[in-house]
Order: sequence, then C-alpha cells, then structure tokens
Amino acid sequence: MSQVLVSDLQDQFKRSLSMVRNTIGKFSAQQWNSGIIEFRVPSTLAYHIIECLDYYFRDLGREFGWGTRLGPQPTQQAVLGYLDEIQARIAKHLAALDDADLVTPYDEEREHAQTRLGHYVYALRHTMHHHGALTLLSIYHGNVGGSWE
Repeated sequence: MSQVLVSDLQDQFKRSLSMVRNTIGKFSAQQWNSGIIEFRVPSTLAYHIIECLDYYFRDLGREFGWGTRLGPQPTQQAVLGYLDEIQARIAKHLAALDDADLVTPYDEEREHAQTRLGHYVYALRHTMHHHGALTLLSIYHGNVGGSWE
C-alpha cells in the first residue's frame, strides 16, 4: 500500500496552513477587525478559510452550522485554536488513507470533485484563494507581504 501521493497531500496541507497561520499572526489587534468591506476583514476572512476546511473534512452526513462556531468577529487566538483543531483533523484524515483511496469518490453528491483527490485539491485551491486575499489585507494594513512555504 503506497502512500507517496498521500504524503505529498499531507505536506501541501501542512505548508498551506502554515502560510495561513503566519499571515493571521501579522495583524495587530486593531487591524484584525478592520478591512475594506464586510467580507474583506481579516477576522472574517480567516474564520471563513478555517470554517470551510472544517466543512470539507467533517464527518460525512453530519449537519454543518455555518457561522456558529466562533461568532461574527472571532479573536485571533480563537481562530488560531480552531486552525490547530482542523489541521490535526486533516492530518489524521489523510494519514488513514493510502494512494489507492485517492481515486475513490469522497461523497455521494460529488460536491467539489469526482474523487477524493479532486476534493482535497479543491480544498487547497479554496484555501489558497482566500489566503491571497488575507495577504492583500495584511499588506493593505502596512504589514510585510506574505511568505511562500
């Protein structure tokens, strides 16, 4: 049972979430709840990134309560704690797979892709899309630009 591809996915999620974590840490307390428009506020955007990962890696069949976990303007500490929890769940989820599992369907609805691999790539794409916006907000607030890991 090969895990070469799964190991690559684990590494990419680890690196991507490290980038998100580092960007979240660049905001001062004042900047954290200040942005351009409603959805372009660091606290809201960071929460959205992690909440979506929570949704993508939830137990299938479990109802999901959008916006109920941390409230409308969570603190940086709360968001980082949530990120720790979801990152551990993702690592555990992927560690239970082998490469052959990646070609199987992830869920009956095929909401994001036909296979597990497609679903995981979608989750990474979504995360990096919003990480780019979070990085732009950080630069908007005068912080040093993002890093590539």
